[in-house]
Amino acid sequence: MVQGVFIVESFGERLAALRKEKGLSQAQLAKLLNMGQSTIAMYERNRRRPDPETLERLADFFQVSVDYLLGRSESRQRVNYALAPETQDLVSLLLLEPGLRASLTDPLFVRLLKRVPDLTPEERELLAQHWEWSLRLIEKEKERRPKDTSDGES
Repeated sequence: MVQGVFIVESFGERLAALRKEKGLSQAQLAKLLNMGQSTIAMYERNRRRPDPETLERLADFFQVSVDYLLGRSESRQRVNYALAPETQDLVSLLLLEPGLRASLTDPLFVRLLKRVPDLTPEERELLAQHWEWSLRLIEKEKERRPKDTSDGES
């Protein structure tokens, strides 16, 4: 029994295997991708490396990740890191606002936040209005409190 043996295919070997899986000749693949057949042959023999744009085109065509093509991953699955704009805004907010990040570790806040998806749009609007009102009230209360001007000496 052999343990810990990994067979790492080169880019050329992976490209040739993917092409053959699709039942394509080098010439057919070259035509589909608007390349020369000799270019495909050189890639498959590891005599030439594609530029990043061509790597992306090949990965798109075969519906695999660039990492898989390059032999850096055994997973063919592509990972899509594109986020919806509202998700991007939320991620930016979490990264840039330390206080908000800290709130998301507060068990009470998390418990309340987990209930929001179950609310109807009308209930969410009511919650948002209540939250705005509560925050304004808290701010007014802070303004009314006397400022602590002591420097720690009695």
